[in-house]
Amino acid sequence: MEHIHTITKLVEVSREYKRPHCLTFIDLRKAFDSLIEVETIMETFDCQAQYTVRYYYYYYTTQYINIFRELYKNFTTKISPFSNDINVDVKRGWQGGTISPKLRTATLQNVIIRTLEWDNMAVKIDGRQLHHLLFADDIVLITPNIA
Repeated sequence: MEHIHTITKLVEVSREYKRPHCLTFIDLRKAFDSLIEVETIMETFDCQAQYTVRYYYYYYTTQYINIFRELYKNFTTKISPFSNDINVDVKRGWQGGTISPKLRTATLQNVIIRTLEWDNMAVKIDGRQLHHLLFADDIVLITPNIA
């Protein structure tokens, strides 16, 4: 609900000051239906230290990261088709799996932060530079113009 208020305020300010903004809504539902590499999430944790924390909506402590790394280190599962045990290395997760939605969102945010040039894309709202909003499986990119 907070992001809806933010978007409403952005539209109001844009109209009041006659300063156009471009809001790009991206639905990532299908992306979250696919498998997510555990290594991609580990990379997200590693990149957290490289970028200013203000870019990260979800910021994880070192203790949390270490627990997650330990959980997935040498992680296997056993299946028993026809009474034969087979050990399988687990290297991916999926929606509804053990990786929380916040981790998936943080992973997505990491990709977006590293890919886009944020310095040219932000608009100022209530004294803060704003360039994107993250919802559960959606993102809104906010730019001062369509270019």
